[in-house]
Amino acid sequence: MKNILYITLVSCIGLTIMISCSEKEESSSSSSSITEDISFDPSSVPDNGTTVAFGQSYQYQVTTDNNYSGTITYSLSNQPDGMTISSTGLIEWTPSKSSEITTHSNIKITITTASGYVLTQTYDLTVTGTCVSGNVLSIWSGDQRTSTDSSKFIGNITAYTDNSSSVKTALQNYGLSGNSINLTHGPIASAAKGNIFFYNKYDNTSHLYLFWMFGVNGSSAANKVHLDVYTANNESSDSVIVSDDSGETNRESQSENSGLYSGTYTGRYKYDDCCSDGGVVGPFSGETYRIFVDLGGKSSLTSSHNTTSAEDLAASGVSGYDLGTGNLDSFTYWSKDSSSFSLGAVDNFTVGYNTTLDCSN
Repeated sequence: MKNILYITLVSCIGLTIMISCSEKEESSSSSSSITEDISFDPSSVPDNGTTVAFGQSYQYQVTTDNNYSGTITYSLSNQPDGMTISSTGLIEWTPSKSSEITTHSNIKITITTASGYVLTQTYDLTVTGTCVSGNVLSIWSGDQRTSTDSSKFIGNITAYTDNSSSVKTALQNYGLSGNSINLTHGPIASAAKGNIFFYNKYDNTSHLYLFWMFGVNGSSAANKVHLDVYTANNESSDSVIVSDDSGETNRESQSENSGLYSGTYTGRYKYDDCCSDGGVVGPFSGETYRIFVDLGGKSSLTSSHNTTSAEDLAASGVSGYDLGTGNLDSFTYWSKDSSSFSLGAVDNFTVGYNTTLDCSN
């Protein structure tokens, strides 16, 4: 504030008389920089060596290094086409064009607080690998058996392959012994997380089997799962079913049309802290099959479901014909190169060949 003196004068016939004076305050403002007690978490900031394989899903969660509780707005600039950041700071992107196999430099993350304080971080992201046109195994969210919504594409996948001189059958690879699995080819399972993956006996293009397993060295707090599986356009009859216990993995129906098989399966699992659990279906061959796995919601097989009421009511957190992962933390899809897709909120997904991948762009 500053004081200003106001003087009132009256002039009459050349005589000037002062009648009053007073001081008033006039406000003044000056700009000052805004600061907040907030910064990027140094342990999680991506560096310039960050890479993602072509066709694989890239995720990065922006975090701060303190307990800042105010509102934060997240934004990106200079990012590749299709890369997004959510309202909670989750960056997601799947490189799907051959032109994206390069280093994307100076991707800028910006966080802005409610008071207008701005914090930025830049980094480089390199896409590795090659684009293969035509048929490649892929994964989509949702039911993509009869048509493909490209916006639901999650990424390319590969199978764990046993091309040794003495290959293992699906049952041998599962390694069931004493009510627990002893997996030879596949990801490491754990008590609270479910793993899903393809296993191939020979060449990664035929004799494929879909595995799901969970509860290795488990606990009673994570022991119940319901899922439904639907297969379509399989050149094999997917007649092999592996399960820890009779009735847990059950074929509900199967049909054949012009040499292509379609089937429906239920998985109703209940296990304790002594054992693991899971199932296998297959083999799958050809290049048109799709497998839809439903992990959440209401089962559509209520009219034909063959397992018992006790199994149907087993899962914790679900009831009747509801599907769910019980107390498992999550399900993850794994490829043999150790890349993975955390299914998280994706309670259903489809795996099969992607015949529309175009490497000309």
